[in-house]
Amino acid sequence: MSKLTTRALDPMQDSEGLIDLFETVFGFTVTPQMWAWKYLPPWTKRHYCYVAYDGDRVIGYFGAVPQRGQVRGQEIPFFQFADFMVHPQYRRKHDYFDLGLTHVLEDITQGPHLVYGFSDHRAFLWFKRLGLSQLVEKAVTRYVRPGKRASGAFEFRDWDLAGSEVDLVWEQQASHCEIGLIRDAQYFGWRYGHHPANSYRLLGVYILGDPVGCIVLGNDGAGQNGRPAEIPVVDALLPDEILLPALQSYCDESRSSLMIWLPEHRSRSFPEAKESGTHVYHFTKNSSFSTEELKKGLYYTMGDVDWW
Repeated sequence: MSKLTTRALDPMQDSEGLIDLFETVFGFTVTPQMWAWKYLPPWTKRHYCYVAYDGDRVIGYFGAVPQRGQVRGQEIPFFQFADFMVHPQYRRKHDYFDLGLTHVLEDITQGPHLVYGFSDHRAFLWFKRLGLSQLVEKAVTRYVRPGKRASGAFEFRDWDLAGSEVDLVWEQQASHCEIGLIRDAQYFGWRYGHHPANSYRLLGVYILGDPVGCIVLGNDGAGQNGRPAEIPVVDALLPDEILLPALQSYCDESRSSLMIWLPEHRSRSFPEAKESGTHVYHFTKNSSFSTEELKKGLYYTMGDVDWW
């Protein structure tokens, strides 16, 4: 298998080749605006993306989305691998699967950091076979249906996706998020308020007039364009003991079914669940943390991936 030379992505020079490769591999188009939103969030000044060429043709791409995370109260860089692509005609000719990953891992190893991501089973097996990743868990979709006669103690109010209320509930909930993204107003504003394609609704959750948390709902039409029949709760900041009762209350109020991804250690009380087909994985090479730590403490939701 021959070697390829890769280099850091040049967004201007490589844009057409990257769009062509994306269409070939995934079957739809990524726009420059979508790429810039995803790989250049407001808290970073650079991207962590590499391309491979054959002559003038882009035949490989590997990107890491820089995020703000915390581990036991300490803010550290998180990176999520995404959009790993190799042109079908080159998958048996070159070793870009290994080389592209190596370049990105070497680029992000300064200081404590965490690299994680989401994949279907085939991709996870490949990375695990290379000795670079370990399974955290299989992402499970939890369901909540109306008609369970939930407590009427909850009130729901629409919030601005980048409003100060988000910072308030994040301050309340941060200590319960041992390992995970910093879900403050800056993050919510970027992830949900400025998404180039999807729209979202943020609801504050109140008890007796006091805010106790919030949920983010997908706003793109449940059951439409191939979406599931349930409304996706793409993010949530609520204490574990009231998460299910609050969602049940919203189900009963809206007369709609909900679906949500939550880690196993924070969602055992949900009565209905189904494997999503997605795997949560941890890149262990040069990692500052162990996979066992992530199994016990990582908090993630559908919002950790950009397809929701």
